[in-house]
Amino acid sequence: MPEKAETLWHRWQRVRPQRNEAIRWEERDGTVIITIARTDWLARLLRWLIARPLKRRIELDEIGSLVWRLCDGQHTVGDIAEELIRRYRLMRREAITSLAEFLTQLRRRGLVGWQEAKEG
Repeated sequence: MPEKAETLWHRWQRVRPQRNEAIRWEERDGTVIITIARTDWLARLLRWLIARPLKRRIELDEIGSLVWRLCDGQHTVGDIAEELIRRYRLMRREAITSLAEFLTQLRRRGLVGWQEAKEG
């Protein structure tokens, strides 16, 4: 692996994803259900015009639910990737690629944040 790519991966492994504490979620039968409440003016207008709900629910699959539970600020991306590899017998590249994409989507939606862990 080239030095630059290796450095980026090593940095990414140390990131500790943390669920947004303002997001409500529950677990039913091992499945995580996230409830997102919209409070912006556009959501209120749409609710008034077309009876669109102010809350949206997202039900995660088994793997997504596991990743969500592990986004506790204690586990690193590397820890989560290793758990996916171990539990679901995924190829390393498949686990890392899928995890990176999923965490990036969660971050874009404001569901998780992260910070890089210190070495040592």
